[in-house]
Amino acid sequence: MSQFKYTAYDKKGKLVKGVVEASKKEEARKLVENLGLYPLLIQEVKRKKIALFDFAYKVKDEELVLFTHEFASLMSSGLTVIDALQGLADQSENNYFKKVLLDIKTRIEEGSNISDAFKKYPKIFSDIYISLLKVGEATGRLDAVLNGMATYLEKDLDIRRKIANGFAYPKFVVLVVTLVVIFMLTVVLPRFASMFASASAQLPTPTLVLLNISNFIRFKWYVIVGIIALIYVLYKIIYSIPQGRLMIDRIKLRLPVFGRITTLGTLTRFTSTFALIIESGINILEGVEITSSVTGNAYVMNKLKQVEENIKNGSNFSEALTQSKFFPKILIQIVSVGEKGGKLSDSLMTITNLWEKTLDYTIKNLLAKIEPTLIIVLGVIVGFIAIAMYLPMFTLPTIIGK
Repeated sequence: MSQFKYTAYDKKGKLVKGVVEASKKEEARKLVENLGLYPLLIQEVKRKKIALFDFAYKVKDEELVLFTHEFASLMSSGLTVIDALQGLADQSENNYFKKVLLDIKTRIEEGSNISDAFKKYPKIFSDIYISLLKVGEATGRLDAVLNGMATYLEKDLDIRRKIANGFAYPKFVVLVVTLVVIFMLTVVLPRFASMFASASAQLPTPTLVLLNISNFIRFKWYVIVGIIALIYVLYKIIYSIPQGRLMIDRIKLRLPVFGRITTLGTLTRFTSTFALIIESGINILEGVEITSSVTGNAYVMNKLKQVEENIKNGSNFSEALTQSKFFPKILIQIVSVGEKGGKLSDSLMTITNLWEKTLDYTIKNLLAKIEPTLIIVLGVIVGFIAIAMYLPMFTLPTIIGK
């Protein structure tokens, strides 16, 4: 779809200018005529494309949070949207984001709605962001909506960081253990092996096993790389299929310990987002549809689709959640109380705050337990390798004596 600027006369003979979106000029003319106008001039809006290399630059989550806070402040101070966007673009240090903001400003100047202009960049501004901008435009409360969005983005970023931190330390320790084992098997053990070979020592079984593993890693490393690459490709293929993604995401939620962190993080993001949407005045059905994309988990998204269908069939929100057979009873109870009292948004924020604290505790508890466990595992592996290397030395004095 392209944008077309038009100049036309209305029924009173007054000159009117605006912008319409159409696939071709003839279609744009019909759209203008359908508005009850008499087109005088219609021109396609020619835009400079953002250079390909600019796409290497991304808008970081922190940048989007800061932009939203500043945008809200400028709107609260009485600036127009055009002036606010110009000022924010001027101070942006991200070249790509600067061009995006200037393009949005240009679209608004040409007659586009604020939400429609932002909608042109879905990789930066999510469906929730666009929906709330639309609400802000319709109600004239754009500054309040932006303030709420900035707070939400900050909270959402904090939740995602907590989840990432929960997995970061175990990943790091496993990587270190793997590197230490590979180093000992490929560098240290071969030196001992050459010494044993020159002494014609008969090697014990543990040492022979380690030597075979060492030789395989040193001389058949491409097989290991190939297997890892094959597993990765298979994972990507399976995950790209809807049913495969559904299965994998369901497994992620059921993993021991880590599954609880993933589930808590996903549910916390859902309730936090849904609370903001309801607070902004969007109805429950539309809110469920918008919020499902935030969870980032295909299995949860599927359950929210069921909730959406249940609401369409006449169930209230708490009943729809119950019928999906996934969401915790505490959420259903709190939602039910919120529905009856007309304070659904407040109820959702209550459960969000509770789950945030639970998520913090779960991650801290995991780290407290996993640290000594991983140290013990590392000690056992390194100890076994060390014993296997030194066992033949007990037979060397006998061989040398002969």
